Amino acid sequence: MEHPTPADECHQEDAKPLLFFTAMPGEGHTYPLITIASSMIKRGYSVYFHAGAQFEADILSMGADFSVVPSMLDPVPDPEAAMAAGRAITDLRVPLFVHGLTNFLYNTLPVRTQLLEDTLVKVKERNPSRQIIIIHELCSMNVLPFAFGRPVPRGFSSFPKTIGIGAVNISYPSFDTAPFSMGLPFDTSEACRLRNKELHKLADQGPWRPLFDAAERALRAAGCTTTPEGHPFRSWYTAPDVCFQMCSASMEYPLSDMPSNLRFAGCLPPKVSGADFEAPGWWGDVLDSAGREDRHVVFVSQGTAEVDYGQLIVPTMEAFRGRDDMLIIVTLGIRGATLGEGVDVPDNVRCADFLAYDRILPHADVFVCNAGYGSTSHAVTNGVPAVLAGEVLDKKEVTMRAVYAGYAWDLKSVAPGAEQIRAGVEAVLNDKKYKERAMELKAENEEMDCMQTIERQIIEFTITQ
Repeated sequence: MEHPTPADECHQEDAKPLLFFTAMPGEGHTYPLITIASSMIKRGYSVYFHAGAQFEADILSMGADFSVVPSMLDPVPDPEAAMAAGRAITDLRVPLFVHGLTNFLYNTLPVRTQLLEDTLVKVKERNPSRQIIIIHELCSMNVLPFAFGRPVPRGFSSFPKTIGIGAVNISYPSFDTAPFSMGLPFDTSEACRLRNKELHKLADQGPWRPLFDAAERALRAAGCTTTPEGHPFRSWYTAPDVCFQMCSASMEYPLSDMPSNLRFAGCLPPKVSGADFEAPGWWGDVLDSAGREDRHVVFVSQGTAEVDYGQLIVPTMEAFRGRDDMLIIVTLGIRGATLGEGVDVPDNVRCADFLAYDRILPHADVFVCNAGYGSTSHAVTNGVPAVLAGEVLDKKEVTMRAVYAGYAWDLKSVAPGAEQIRAGVEAVLNDKKYKERAMELKAENEEMDCMQTIERQIIEFTITQ
């Protein structure tokens, strides 16, 4: 049997499309796509990644080409407008969410789309005969204008096939749910669907109205000849050729009016590198405690954005102070971070500035966090039930879906007290249904094999010569 020569291997690689990735420049939006891109590189694809400057080293190290997405904080939003939006927060939780989407996503869209186009033109000039497929994180939206009349970039006869990646909860405006971020429970009874229909009308005419106006201005400024009908969130899902939500269907509400091009790929697999792990000095305590009947490991994190550790980390430590049957593992989420002066750390607490979730979760019995979408996905892929303090913006929606899926407890506060946390953790530990459900979801997502699912779609879109 003849083995392929280097020239043959080069030709085989060229036969594959070049994958162009782009994402909103935030960790929870970009790192899932970095994981996908890394897997595709290992499968023989060439990758170009358009992302925030803070991800350059990670992207280059995996063997991809790189270009910069500008920060969505440049120009910095007007501070007075930000304060006004903060004062306008209502029980519906919508105004601040709208303010953020308007300033960080839509007002920056024309500039980001032009930079994307300039980058695509350069990539095409270097690869004139190579098919390009775009894989984009849905919130980045910088490919959206090309679906509504913006001319195709120079050098392209048509715009490339697009694969959208959902790295946050599905926000598609469905009559099976109340408007996104209102925080109302899922209920598909006829009465609630009628209620939802009216709520959508009221929200679209009221607190969501500024987002409608901002979206239309942004798309017109980005060269669109038409603007999509309905809520701006609709086009996030209908514009790409296909969208993949990065979870199993069991982790989302079953929407009867979900767009036909939206599919479930499953959660990203756990990612832990073995060689570069520098175990903290107390790591032996974790290994000694894991799996014991007489001691539980509780892992707590506030993610990387929330640095007021008094919101969740400190009350979790206090909730189990003096408990020999509890080992509390704390990560601050930022390298070099500290709890600060004056924090009395209990004897049963072990703290690290940064600790990969997939490193500690296999040893944990409960994960206490503020309901970031990535955090809950890590809980599922490691089969760990969660106790969630998600109340603002999209985190309430994350919490509600995790509770609906059956593996999480809702603390119903962004800053719960020690008693609330203790009650939540003990409820999860004392009822085996939470752990059993987490393990069921773990197996379900493993069986879906999200990387294989995405590659199958790439192959389906590949033009054969």
